[in-house]
Amino acid sequence: MNEMISVIIPVYKVQDYLPKCIESVLQQTYHNLEIILVDDGSPDKCGKICDSYARKDERIRVVHKTNGGLASARNAGLECATGDYVCFIDSDDWITKNAIQVLYQGIKRYDADCSVGKCITILDKKGKLKPQNTSKQPVRYVTTATSTEAMKQVLLTCSSSCNRLYKRKMIQKLRFPEGKINEDEPLMLRIYAKCKKIVFLNQDTYYYRKRSNSITTSRFSLKNVDCFYNSADNLAFIKKKKPELKECAEYKYIKTMLYCYVHLNLMKRNRKNNKVRKELHKNIRKNRSLALKNRYLPLKYKLLMLICSI
Repeated sequence: MNEMISVIIPVYKVQDYLPKCIESVLQQTYHNLEIILVDDGSPDKCGKICDSYARKDERIRVVHKTNGGLASARNAGLECATGDYVCFIDSDDWITKNAIQVLYQGIKRYDADCSVGKCITILDKKGKLKPQNTSKQPVRYVTTATSTEAMKQVLLTCSSSCNRLYKRKMIQKLRFPEGKINEDEPLMLRIYAKCKKIVFLNQDTYYYRKRSNSITTSRFSLKNVDCFYNSADNLAFIKKKKPELKECAEYKYIKTMLYCYVHLNLMKRNRKNNKVRKELHKNIRKNRSLALKNRYLPLKYKLLMLICSI
């Protein structure tokens, strides 16, 4: 275990959670780490907390930058990563004590390009933490997937860039799309497209803190339409690189289209969201027959497609 692993942690307005995240990395059973803390122009004490930890442990490097969002911070971390492997941790989450060792051994044992651990969702309600799920299958249970199988899973469900260990060569030429939310899915499709084998380990390695004011749980806004534009980009990518997954990509495209359209109709009307709503309505009408033929799309979505196309 002498290969270097780069751990990239984007940091913004998480001063109450950051120490727990950093401590969980410092306590890893795998020691050869390069810990990159990217202070994304955080207005609170995060920058000082990062610098304080850097003085205590020489494995820590701190990048201070102007605020550019989560994707920008992760990209900044990738720019200076030098490890043989890369993993991402969100700064309000934390990992199990042996997480990196488990993920590393998974790659080595199964000759994979990427390993994926199990995630425990922790509900954070006014500082009180409550686990929402834990693994029920034996620790040794694993599955391996080809590039196509893993990409199909991303398209039919969802995916995070966290709780994974990547060979750096799989990701070093790729970057998160900046200025958008839902930035994980486009990158994960492109990473998996480069992988020959992905291993999924049935062992808890990551604690995801679910907060009411986080990006993923906040109220719908016009910014959420990014997920539709991302799905359109992903569909174009799939048609070119993995045409056998075209119907899966169409499923995600239609589903996000309906999601955004319905929520925009529930919002107060203004010139900006009216323009986007009309664009979505036009696409719904254009893709109505495509949706009705899609074998992955549940009946309720097909009915909703018919209603929304009126």
